[in-house]
Amino acid sequence: MDRRHFLGAACALAGGAVLASRRQAEPEFFTRLPATHSVIPVVGDGKWIWTEPPKNQTGYLEPRSYDLNIGVELQGEGSATGIEASTPVPVAHPEQAIDDVQIDAENCQAKIQTLGEGAAQLVLAAPGIVRGQIVRAVARYRLTLKKQYLAFERDQFPAEQPEPPVEIRKLYLHDSPGIQTSSPLVRKLSAALRAESSQVHPWDLATKFYSWGREHIEPKRGPFIGVVNALRRRTGDCEELAGVFVALCRSIGIPARLVWVPNHNWAEFYLTNDAGQGHWIPAHTSCYSWFGWTGVHELVIQKGDRLSVPYEAKLQRLIADWGQWSGKKPKMRFIADLKPLPPDGQTDDAGPGARSKHESGEWKLAGDHPMQRYMRSG
Repeated sequence: MDRRHFLGAACALAGGAVLASRRQAEPEFFTRLPATHSVIPVVGDGKWIWTEPPKNQTGYLEPRSYDLNIGVELQGEGSATGIEASTPVPVAHPEQAIDDVQIDAENCQAKIQTLGEGAAQLVLAAPGIVRGQIVRAVARYRLTLKKQYLAFERDQFPAEQPEPPVEIRKLYLHDSPGIQTSSPLVRKLSAALRAESSQVHPWDLATKFYSWGREHIEPKRGPFIGVVNALRRRTGDCEELAGVFVALCRSIGIPARLVWVPNHNWAEFYLTNDAGQGHWIPAHTSCYSWFGWTGVHELVIQKGDRLSVPYEAKLQRLIADWGQWSGKKPKMRFIADLKPLPPDGQTDDAGPGARSKHESGEWKLAGDHPMQRYMRSG
């Protein structure tokens, strides 16, 4: 069912009077971007967080099961019509399996809507709400998250790369909101770094860009200021550091994209190996110091940074929590709880990594596991 039919079905429940009321009232909106500001150095414990990659195995390793409840709840403060709301939800990736998902909906219709290959949102629609009424939709997931070590090395990839597939070129070689690949400042820096290097192999250049950001961008938490401002000010948090890396890679023809997890993000760049297989290669540009691998179980909320969202006229870098109504503004709460589960057949230690989304939009560590000190919080 497409979005117009879905929302139309919800509004039809209210009858013609509600539809007429909605046409007369000017809709109001709520939008809040998730927090993505973690620049906290993380010390690995060697078990839950690797300090180095494994020596005798490769692949997507050490699967861990999680329960995730994520959704939207509205409480009426008075009469309102045309209720719509959405929140970002995860999709499957090689390192993240969606084992099961069920949607609980109360006084609304709800569905999961994909937004390109790396993103989705839970969308609810209700014809109206009155004082004291609850409208709620919660997606309940069972996930399997894995660490990633595929033993990527420079010599697996030819120096002369074939042209990437059309969709990858379209999405991951151009400007994105706040990632100004075509900026003269970005082009000048990438040319200078390329000239400094005796190697023009794409792996070497990606490594150079990765190291430059970590050495020259001073960690500073705050709202996203964009790649150009980060280069001018030489400050930024995880979002700026990852954005600078992505912009530099794209400026010389290496596809790259952002990866979003609770309160944090990093980058991936795309190379084709000698066998003609394309690979997205992780580059943790802040917090964790990993290049080519991922040594922790993280919930991936979104991959990519150039998304078309139904309620926005322009392309978006990051999916926001969003709501719309006409009339008295309802109380709006965005829910997210991530809980690790013990291994199959066991009831002992499930490990650290539980998180809950607060009213501010930040995901905070939850529970009292002793290894939580090795995890990011905020």
